[in-house]
Amino acid sequence: MSDIALTVSVLALVAVVGLWIGNIKVRGVGFGIGGVLFGGIIVGHFVDQAGVTLSGDMLHFIQEFGLILFVYTIGIQVGPGFFASLRVSGLRLNLFAVLIVIMGGLVTAILHKIFAIPLPVVLGIFSGAVTNTPALGAGQQILRDLGTPVDLVDQMGMSYAMAYPFGICGILLTMWLMRLIFRVNVEAEAQKHESSLANGHSLIQTMNIRVENPNLNNMAIQDVPILNSDKIICSRLKRDDTLMVPSPGTIIQAGDLLPPRRPIYRPA
Repeated sequence: MSDIALTVSVLALVAVVGLWIGNIKVRGVGFGIGGVLFGGIIVGHFVDQAGVTLSGDMLHFIQEFGLILFVYTIGIQVGPGFFASLRVSGLRLNLFAVLIVIMGGLVTAILHKIFAIPLPVVLGIFSGAVTNTPALGAGQQILRDLGTPVDLVDQMGMSYAMAYPFGICGILLTMWLMRLIFRVNVEAEAQKHESSLANGHSLIQTMNIRVENPNLNNMAIQDVPILNSDKIICSRLKRDDTLMVPSPGTIIQAGDLLPPRRPIYRPA
């Protein structure tokens, strides 16, 4: 088997073992997708013990490509609501996140100075402690640009893998202690949060309306008493097998299917 095929097979094994570990839950708490890292540590140990040689170029490509996909998917998921969240509580939460990063950076710098921890190692510890995978990739790239030897750059990934489990366990332990100390009822808090979002805000209700009244045949949407309200929007119109976006002047016919949406206001 070639080095490339062997590398891909080992990575597939890491994914399988990691997903299996991530699905293991203790009292409803599990590592989730973070289990892949533990799978990598376990498989990597046995691969090293067996003396298996993997393709360095293939590992580098998968690392960079995987990091690109990771950042892209996070951006696609968070990006659309990022600026909208700034108007509510997003600004406060983002400032809190920046404060966490700054404090983590200060602690990292202090550890580096006091205990003389090598820079690649302490950068890996920082990335793993805050569970920040993009920081790992950026740090390794900076070290390469500075001409750092490859074996020292690899130390950053090793220290990241060692610190990451403690970062996850620390977060889980902190959340569990806060829930225990402050006696937080998660379900009650979730219902309270949903009710606060609905209070004073409009919710969208959707429905499908089929035109069966012959008096509405060949009439514009804006001339229909029910549909000309500013609180109702006809988002789509389906006629036979054709789906279109109607305008107020669109002529409706018998058999048309209209899915209007209207906001429902709930009093406090």
